Amino acid sequence: MIKAPEHISALRPYIPGKPIEELERELGIRNSIKLASNENPIGPSHAAVRAITAGLKKTLNRYPDGSGYYLKNALAKELSVKPEEIILGNGSNELIDIAARTFLAPGDEAVMAHPSFVVYSMAVQAAGGKAIQVPLMDYRHDLDAMLNA
Repeated sequence: MIKAPEHISALRPYIPGKPIEELERELGIRNSIKLASNENPIGPSHAAVRAITAGLKKTLNRYPDGSGYYLKNALAKELSVKPEEIILGNGSNELIDIAARTFLAPGDEAVMAHPSFVVYSMAVQAAGGKAIQVPLMDYRHDLDAMLNA
């Protein structure tokens, strides 16, 4: 039987927070606003919903442009960079994972604040690296401690 390397076997899954409806039901509260999951309590603008709906009518039955050609070119123009300098992903988790797999070799160390986004340390571990966590100082990054870690 093929076994995963130890640094992969030791990974623990990220457990997301409960949906707001479940929390309100459990706690007996209403009209709460959840900030922990980057959810927008206001919702998208009407213009955004119209644009998404119009776009879906034209493209829902087709695979999207996997290279993100038009998006990369628009972003490159806006940011004054080359399209090759832009990496698109399916959210921050994927981009953090790509960065860790690209720049870390097994045994490398990556310094990060603690507490911080749990995916940072998970991505480092998945790449075979070691997460060096430096405590926050008054809820801010302790840059001197991070430099010396």
